[in-house]
Amino acid sequence: MKILFADKFPASSVDLLQERGHSCRVCPELDGDTLPEAVADNEVLVVRSTRVSAQTIANGRVLKMIIRAGAGTNTIDRTTRPRTTFMSVMSRDAMLPQ
Repeated sequence: MKILFADKFPASSVDLLQERGHSCRVCPELDGDTLPEAVADNEVLVVRSTRVSAQTIANGRVLKMIIRAGAGTNTIDRTTRPRTTFMSVMSRDAMLPQ
């Protein structure tokens, strides 16, 4: 699975996913303006505080899941593309300082 991390995440978490065969790209420099272009061929998008606009979701041709590592989904435009799964995940790693 191709996973795009649009915020900083612990290397140990990314390494674990890669060890299990997933292709991971960590791009903490992405923001609400640059994310739409970057998401195109990723199946999973993981964010902490980066805004996920309707344009980002529309550009995600194969996007199946958006995960917010934190509380709630208030930074994700949930009015479009209902076939995409939205998850909010609270975990120790999600709470590490950026």
